[in-house]
Amino acid sequence: MIGALLRIPAYRLTHALGRPFARPINVTVSTTFRCNSRCLTCNVYERPVDELTVEEWDRAFAALGRAPVWFTFSGGEPFLRKDLPDIIEAAWRRCRPKVVNIPTNGTYGDRVVAGVQRLSPVLRGTELVINVSLDAVGERNDVIRGLPGDYAKATETLRRLKELRLPNLTVGLHSVISSHNVRDFPAIADSLMAMKPDQYIAEPAEERVELQTIGTGITPKPALFDPAIAHLEGRLRDGSGDGLPRLTRAIRLVYYRLARRTLRENRQVIPCYAAIASVHLAANGDVWGCCTKAKPLGNLRQNGFDFDAIWRSQAAGSERADIKAGKCACPLANAAYTSILCDAGALVQVGRNLVRPGKGAA
Repeated sequence: MIGALLRIPAYRLTHALGRPFARPINVTVSTTFRCNSRCLTCNVYERPVDELTVEEWDRAFAALGRAPVWFTFSGGEPFLRKDLPDIIEAAWRRCRPKVVNIPTNGTYGDRVVAGVQRLSPVLRGTELVINVSLDAVGERNDVIRGLPGDYAKATETLRRLKELRLPNLTVGLHSVISSHNVRDFPAIADSLMAMKPDQYIAEPAEERVELQTIGTGITPKPALFDPAIAHLEGRLRDGSGDGLPRLTRAIRLVYYRLARRTLRENRQVIPCYAAIASVHLAANGDVWGCCTKAKPLGNLRQNGFDFDAIWRSQAAGSERADIKAGKCACPLANAAYTSILCDAGALVQVGRNLVRPGKGAA
């Protein structure tokens, strides 16, 4: 956390001038676009892709150096890649991140558990976070996620992961609040939190270029999303939601407030630091400033895995200028967390939540 805060002046300078003064601390890696789910909120599996090999990912991570603090290895379904642990080990050797986060639908239980057992002792000094995705309870979840038996397999994977009790492992649940479940979300959240994950995360469904969901109408209406997320905020404030550390809970409360306002006002509530403090690396080596727009700034393969050349390119500068001008607005959680760290007002709110977790989060 301290290392990330020390880089904030460089990111603020980049936001002001458009020229990068530091590499991003928050890196999302789409290891694949393939997926065995057919979620009502995601069509990423339709993307054709020539995936980077482990050796190519190793070159990409070497180019990033020790800048990344937080990696997310996503998909598609990341555990469809049998070499996923090899990719993550390469990232750890090259970058030494403090957090490695892997979202999964949890349907490949044996592969998930074996991967975690292999990675946990290797990632010394790094928190390994596995977030199992569930969007409802029972058969309703299977309908939303487009995969019969999803709920049973995912909950069994959750149980097995919790039983590992590894010292650097956090086992979480993640839900997407969409037009398909928003009306029932308070009850859904209560049922899922009753499983006692180490953490519970929810975020609104988005119409994203990456997910090929533009025009699908999956984003919940603000009038419905507000009470849904307010219920979760209440659980977090009174400490009954999960076992989150106080700092994580304080940041998440600020994120939920920002997400509500973003949907209501359709604008950037605080300056966005996507393409500055955060970056998304696509499965084919494209570098995106953010996955909502999924606009390639350059391709690692085609640029000899020279990340800095892409990061300093005219395309990257134009992307930063568009984001700074407020030409886009989204409630994407991953990018929002680093934007919160870079915004003085949001950081003050985090501090208030630390001191008075029940106040000031509306």
